[in-house]
Amino acid sequence: MISVVARRRRWTLEQKLALVEEVSRLGASVAAVADRYGMSRSLLFEWRRQVREGTMPGVVRADVAATLVPVRIVENAQTKEAPRPTVVSRRSAERAGKAAATVEVVLSNGRVLRVSETIAPEVLGRLAAALDAGC
Repeated sequence: MISVVARRRRWTLEQKLALVEEVSRLGASVAAVADRYGMSRSLLFEWRRQVREGTMPGVVRADVAATLVPVRIVENAQTKEAPRPTVVSRRSAERAGKAAATVEVVLSNGRVLRVSETIAPEVLGRLAAALDAGC
C-alpha cells in the first residue's frame, strides 16, 4: 500500500479573498471552486463566513470596524518621494469638474498608503488591513 502525506497549504490573504470573491459570483458553486483548486469545501465556507462577519485576520470591513482616528490635513506637504499621479477616470473627473484629490494614510506600522479620494471604502479597508498587518 502506498501512502501519501498531504501537506497543509498556506493561503495568502489575497488568495483567500480571490477565492471568496469567485465563490460569491452569480451562479458560482462552492463545491466546484473547491474541487477546481483541490481544497476542502468547508474551508471555503469558513473563509466566506469570516469575510461576511469581519473576523478574517487581515481583513477589515468598513461597516464593521469603523472607528474614529485622528486626521491632520496638510497642504503642500513636503514628502521624500515624488508625488505619484492619481488615477481618475475621465468621466468622473468631468462630472466633478476637477481632478480627484490624493488621500495619504499613515498606518500604525509606519507604511504610507496614497490613494485617490474616489476609492471605494471597502477596497481602502482591505488595502489598509493587508498593509498594516505587516505582510
